[in-house]
Amino acid sequence: MGGRFWCPPRHGWVNFNVSGVANEDEVGCGRVLRDSDGVARALFSGPIAAKYSITAEVGAIIIALDVFLAMGWNGKSSLIIEIGSNEEIETRMVQVGNVSFSKAEKHRN
Repeated sequence: MGGRFWCPPRHGWVNFNVSGVANEDEVGCGRVLRDSDGVARALFSGPIAAKYSITAEVGAIIIALDVFLAMGWNGKSSLIIEIGSNEEIETRMVQVGNVSFSKAEKHRN
């Protein structure tokens, strides 16, 4: 079997797997937060106010960040966010060419 298997993050990190799905008139997202022992610390799924899978995934990422903060992990663990499908993002990135993500300070943006 050549499938990919999930591996827990290294010690001091937590991993949020997020996914957004759009199917005709229904759009939803799901996410699971696991610690370095592979223990699920938070599970969520449900509808989300979005029109497309890509916007549902962005919404799921925002919710994941909010949950991470609400659970008090900030300053105690580092966060990895894995998205369910990055096909739409990768397709656009290939069309653009070189792409880099960074956080811009509000006063500089």
